[in-house]
Amino acid sequence: MDGVTQRPRRGLPPAITRRGFVRRFFLALRYLLEVGGTAVVALLDCYALLTVFVLSLVGPGLYLLPLSLARLRRVADAHRRRAGRWLDCDIPSSYRAAEGGLLVRAQAMLTDRATGTDLLWLLLHAALGTLGAALAVGLCVGAASWLTVPLWWQIVPEPAQFLVWNIDSWGSALGACTVGLAYGALAGWLLPWCAQLHALTTRTLLGPRERRTSLAERVEELTVTRAEALEAHAAELRRIERDLHDGAQAGLVSVSLRLALMKRMLRDDPEKLPEMIDQARDLADQAARSLRDAVRSIYPPVLADHGLAEATRSLVAACQIPTRLDLAYGPRGGRAPAAVEAAAYYVISEALTNVAKHSGAESSEVRLRTTGSRIHICVRDDGRGGAATTGSGSGIRGIKRRVAAFDGVTELHSPPGGPTVLRVELPCGS
Repeated sequence: MDGVTQRPRRGLPPAITRRGFVRRFFLALRYLLEVGGTAVVALLDCYALLTVFVLSLVGPGLYLLPLSLARLRRVADAHRRRAGRWLDCDIPSSYRAAEGGLLVRAQAMLTDRATGTDLLWLLLHAALGTLGAALAVGLCVGAASWLTVPLWWQIVPEPAQFLVWNIDSWGSALGACTVGLAYGALAGWLLPWCAQLHALTTRTLLGPRERRTSLAERVEELTVTRAEALEAHAAELRRIERDLHDGAQAGLVSVSLRLALMKRMLRDDPEKLPEMIDQARDLADQAARSLRDAVRSIYPPVLADHGLAEATRSLVAACQIPTRLDLAYGPRGGRAPAAVEAAAYYVISEALTNVAKHSGAESSEVRLRTTGSRIHICVRDDGRGGAATTGSGSGIRGIKRRVAAFDGVTELHSPPGGPTVLRVELPCGS
């Protein structure tokens, strides 16, 4: 179903009403139990990575190092998404590309500063996740135990004693329920803040941060970006030339030939002139349509007249796959520079084209976040996946080149079986 979807607020929703308090508690309980389960696995991952690092010093571990660090990145990405859902924000990664041979990939991953923050987060997650889950289970079990005292205190063979509380009458049993209510109130207040603390820690450590780079690294990065920008510009010029040559130019040549035939018919068979004029008019209309399409492909009029949000709505409405649109605007108004909006429009258009043609998806979603300094784009589909390993087509390369020209970030997650998630971040500064 097309249209704009408003996602429910996550994180710490207001608990003014009893329903809000209960909903916040259950969301936090679910979050803490999930991270608690993964915290145990994280502790095992710490030992496994330590073993791989030690083995790398003598050789055999080098074959396992890229695979181990790639798994670490997948685990970190999963928790970025989980913390992002809780905080109601996107937490993109900032990994450098690791391509080439075994040693080259291992060196690229080890020298990436994001790998160090991932390792630090893994250790903290193993501790915070375990403590948070233990606290959640302890408070919930305590509340359930005290609240159920009236159900079992008369069944036990000996006088019931709960901690230092002697349960020997209905008054003391009902009094125990007040302790259970206190446990429940404490859990309802404390667990959301524990979940918030874990999510904020995850965002702080795993979120993108400005890296201090040397002048030589920055020059090298800008050289690569400039080369990609020039390549993208040349490809765009070739596409425009091809569209004009095959469309408007061919139509104008046909009109010219038709006019030459009309001049001959005027002398030999004037009765056929009306038919020839109609044919020439049709050819002229086709050439005009081709020329308009070429102009729209350079800079769409809907983008110039109504902005990126309305242009994105038109793309979503025209997509062959049922697509949801989720829009959000930052506190500061105003539009991004025209070139940045055009790049964002191209990214969304190309991504939806790939979804419709290659993904085999039944539905997709486009999320567009605009702030005063950046444009965040996320295109997700439930298709067959595999674009991360086979996504070397011209569409993906074109998106990466265009985004790199603005010093932006492109992330593609598409494991076999799906889902495919494309994230793009475009800076709006000059």
